[in-house]
Amino acid sequence: MTRQQRAYAVLVVVSIGLMALVHSWGYGPLYVLLVAVASALIIVFVPRWIIGLGERAHQGLNTQVWKGVEGQHHAFAGVSFTMADDGRFMWMHADALKRVLARPEADDVLAARISGKWKLDERQQLWLRVDAVVEHLSTFPGRMDPRVQKLRRWLERDVLFPADRRHATSSGSGSKP
Repeated sequence: MTRQQRAYAVLVVVSIGLMALVHSWGYGPLYVLLVAVASALIIVFVPRWIIGLGERAHQGLNTQVWKGVEGQHHAFAGVSFTMADDGRFMWMHADALKRVLARPEADDVLAARISGKWKLDERQQLWLRVDAVVEHLSTFPGRMDPRVQKLRRWLERDVLFPADRRHATSSGSGSKP
């Protein structure tokens, strides 16, 4: 017997019990039928309403808790990437890129390779534009490595394209037929 069938069986048993109780008190068949319908409605719809209310509260709480970091953390090959969206470009923290590529280059060397498309934050940590990183990965000497190709496709598919869609819809310049 499935869970739903058991619930309906409980509904029938409770309704019959309430009808018998009301009938034993001396009320007529109309009151018995009214009690049966009311109990069926309460048993079926109140738990659904409570569950729906709980789900909405859970979703609202999740939204409030995670709205500050939504879209900023990504992971590739077990390495966590910190991303930032300034409304025009997607930026990534350079340390994660160095870990994935297993190339311990100094920040100034990496910034020179991606000239003009980097910035330093208030803690003097290097951030790179994701589109420039994709371009760099398609031209640098290890570009044929399968891991580098996967990283480049991942950056395009999971970071750049969604950001481009967000930027297009937020600026109101979405494609119109």
